[in-house]
Amino acid sequence: MNKQTDNSTRHPGVSGPLAMISGLLLAVASHALADEHAAARFRGTGKSDPIRIENVRRSDGPSAGQSTITFNVAWDHSWRAAWEVSAEQTGGKAPLKLESWDAAWVFLKFRKRGDDSWSHAMLSTALTDHHAPAGAALQVGKTDDGGRGVGVFIHRAKAGHGANNFQGVSVRWLHGTADPAAVELKVFALQMVYVPECAFWAGDGSTEPVRGQFSAGSTARPFHIGSERALTLGGDEGEALNNRDTAGMFLSNQDDFTRDVPARLTAEFPKGYQSFYCMRHEVTQQQYVEFLNTLSYAEQLRRTEKQGKDKAALQGPEAPAGTLVMKPVGVDGFQSGQYRSGIKIAVSGVAVVSEPLVIRRPNFVASGTIVRPGKPAEYETDAPHVACNFLKNDDGTAFAAWAGLRPMTELEFEKSSRGPLKPVPNEYAWGTDRIAGMNATDSKGGRYVLQNAGNADETVVWQGPPGPDATHGNAPSMGTNDQLRGPLRVGVFATPASDRVSAGASYWGILDLTGNVMERPVSVGSATGRAFRGIHGEGGESPWADLFLGIRGGGLGEGGHYKGWGGNDLFRISNRYVASLPGLYGGVRHYIMGFRCVRTAQ
Repeated sequence: MNKQTDNSTRHPGVSGPLAMISGLLLAVASHALADEHAAARFRGTGKSDPIRIENVRRSDGPSAGQSTITFNVAWDHSWRAAWEVSAEQTGGKAPLKLESWDAAWVFLKFRKRGDDSWSHAMLSTALTDHHAPAGAALQVGKTDDGGRGVGVFIHRAKAGHGANNFQGVSVRWLHGTADPAAVELKVFALQMVYVPECAFWAGDGSTEPVRGQFSAGSTARPFHIGSERALTLGGDEGEALNNRDTAGMFLSNQDDFTRDVPARLTAEFPKGYQSFYCMRHEVTQQQYVEFLNTLSYAEQLRRTEKQGKDKAALQGPEAPAGTLVMKPVGVDGFQSGQYRSGIKIAVSGVAVVSEPLVIRRPNFVASGTIVRPGKPAEYETDAPHVACNFLKNDDGTAFAAWAGLRPMTELEFEKSSRGPLKPVPNEYAWGTDRIAGMNATDSKGGRYVLQNAGNADETVVWQGPPGPDATHGNAPSMGTNDQLRGPLRVGVFATPASDRVSAGASYWGILDLTGNVMERPVSVGSATGRAFRGIHGEGGESPWADLFLGIRGGGLGEGGHYKGWGGNDLFRISNRYVASLPGLYGGVRHYIMGFRCVRTAQ
């Protein structure tokens, strides 16, 4: 028996109160620490913080057709936290206990030396075949049939926040009969945020302005989503998810359902109730470059094609080094860096060529063509940390399939933004109805000033009135700084001291859901969108042909054209002004269009 125990035994009258006080202090300290961990989801390093994969190495076995791939994974700002939300805040019947974290989604690609394109490395589905070091947890992301592992999530095993540096992570690669010693191997990682299973609200209850917001039946009230069950779209009943009969949308027939013409949203369509992972940032230019550099010539051509005003000059991967590849249709003389588009060719590829072939023999002459395969280009960017713009619909879905992810739906977008909280009319992703600088209409108004442009510590600061404050969140556009002329470094407002409003963060700590480049979720407003079943890519071709995507979250554009879309309203969570417009910028490149992917949690 130690001295402390002996003392407590001999002085029960003193030790009881002391023990109680000590316990209370520990409980308060623990609660404060939990609050600090939860608040960390709204923070960042104040600079670019991509996940770093280092020291990749392969070893044989343990069984035939298998290899163990070991690597280190690190990033500088991470969190895991649990907290409780009152019934008053959620509109529920009881307090809601939540836990969330950020994670590295890690996946592998390989190619035989000398080949032009890369294949996806499939992993074991057995958790015991993989290894996470102390302090880390690992889950396998499987194909939808459960038969193969597409990648793994790696995150904190316990509550905490700060830097992660997980040494010696290992995964089991099932390469079959392929010779693993004769291939090149690459390991990729994307930062994602776990959005837990819970009920949430769709629509914000706003009555001014009305922009097709979701509502409960014929009312203006938000709609409560408490399961993944099938839903009726349209109709008068409170159990129906309505859209204000498309009032205030870009076109009156934009959605194909109303109170008088209902539709059905199947149980398989992801409604957001179930847990899922969402990319913390939009796809960056560096991530898109990494994607391009694993594709064949033909695939690169589809993902970078651009056309001049003559409608004939199609430049592909064979263009000269330095050629900008992400440019708008119908624009000649487009310079590298305009609208901050910096993806260009580093090493030219070789075009696919069809050549005539003539075979002459004494008795006959035969002719035909021979196709000489192309060679892919190598790409680079001088804006690696900036959100990737000029992405068409199928560019974004191709990236999602390549990464083993999928597009988000517009209901998942609202949950990713609002969380479980009761809606605030006309709110932005940070939970208030105010946004910095958007009402500045004269020369006396302030603006965002870009600093350290293009660097890892690129930032913007506000100069002059009216600026960001406790309720006015940050989401720069060209309307608040004509100097920007393009998207910013992803997560630019998340700093070591930021809160949800100043970081422009969603409830879960997801960044830039309001502003930067526009989000492209799957719409419920057409039969094509409603046919989406939440299937995931498996590292190869996109399984979503002609997927119907809308627009949410607002972007950096401004001016007469942008105001014609609804102006500042478009930045709001529940604004559906162009949420379901068929073909809108789906097939062309535009400087305000980006992409973000999700994956259903398993």
